[in-house]
Amino acid sequence: MTELIPPHLSSPVPRPDRVYRCQNCGRSPAAPVSFRAHRGLILVMRFFKESGIFCRTCGLAVFRTMTSRTLVQGWWGWWSFVITPAILLYNLFDRAKLNKLTEPVPAPGGMLGAPWDPGKPLHRRATIAGLLVPLTVVGAFGYGIVSSGTAASKVGRCVVSAGRDETEFVDCAEPNEGMVTRVVDRTDLCPSGTIDIVEGYTYQRGRVTDTYFYCIGPDLS
Repeated sequence: MTELIPPHLSSPVPRPDRVYRCQNCGRSPAAPVSFRAHRGLILVMRFFKESGIFCRTCGLAVFRTMTSRTLVQGWWGWWSFVITPAILLYNLFDRAKLNKLTEPVPAPGGMLGAPWDPGKPLHRRATIAGLLVPLTVVGAFGYGIVSSGTAASKVGRCVVSAGRDETEFVDCAEPNEGMVTRVVDRTDLCPSGTIDIVEGYTYQRGRVTDTYFYCIGPDLS
C-alpha cells in the first residue's frame, strides 16, 4: 500500500544559506568577489584579475590595490581610454557586495590568519590623480567645441577696424566695414562676393591651438 505524504511535507526543506569564510584570514561573513585592473600600453594592453572569497576587510584591500593600479596605468591607449572606465565601474559593483557584509569575526573552528590591511581610502591616495587624465582630455575637447561655437556665433555680425591688424565685432546697426558671412578653415572656402578675410585664433594657456577665417561680405541689411 502506497503511503500518502501530506502536501506540506512533500516539498524539500530549503537549505540554510551558505556561510562563507574568507580564504585569507578565515573570518566570516565573506562573499565571492572579483576585482580587475587594466594597463594600457598605447599599442597593446594587459588585464589583471583577482577573484576569491573575502571578508570585508581583505576584500577592501584587494579592491583598493586593483583600482589604484588602474587609475594610474589604465589610460595610456586609444582602446584603454574606453576600457578603463568600464573596469572602474566593474570594481565598484563588487565593492557594493562588501558593503553589505558586517565586521568579520572568527568563524567557529576556523583557521585564522591576519587580515590584509586595506590601506588609505582611494581619495586619499596619490593615485587618485589618475582621474586628471580623462578630465583633462574631456575638458580640452569640450573647450574646442565651445571655442568653435563662439567663432561660429560671429556669423551675421559686422566688423570695424580697431587699430593696426585688429578687428572688432559690432552690431550691424552701427557703422561698419562689412558683415561676417561664414567662418571657414581655409580662405578658399569663402563664398563669392567676399570683400575681406579676417584671421581668427583660438588660445589655450596663452598658446594658439586653432586658426580659422571670417569671410567678410557687404552689409546688405
